[in-house]
Amino acid sequence: MAARIILICFGATVLFVAVRRMRSYRLKERHMLIFLFTALPFLLLAIWPSAIGWFALKLHVQYQTVSLLCVAAFLILVIFELLTIVSLQDRKISTLAQIVGILMEKHGMGDRPPGAEKPIQSPDPTRR
Repeated sequence: MAARIILICFGATVLFVAVRRMRSYRLKERHMLIFLFTALPFLLLAIWPSAIGWFALKLHVQYQTVSLLCVAAFLILVIFELLTIVSLQDRKISTLAQIVGILMEKHGMGDRPPGAEKPIQSPDPTRR
């Protein structure tokens, strides 16, 4: 019974925080869905505690193995989603840095002195 209460409290807390942050515009809808899918397994196990045992019985696998596989799959999916978000933000930051560099160069705010032209390139050693 205590495990059920803990699962319900954890799932409800995650859902409450996600909805509250989304309403205050601090959390995008995409990230809210991540929180939603994070909380659902906990609420499902609180409602149907023998779900893992049922899956273990149907798959003819031990209970502990199914539990481990469920936890591993859940963590892999969460990590994959978070890495996707990080990759997207990294690309956006790189693009933004390049645009800022181009604009600074265009407006003469680069790190070269104002009167300097393009750097002199050394002659090609293969041409004579």
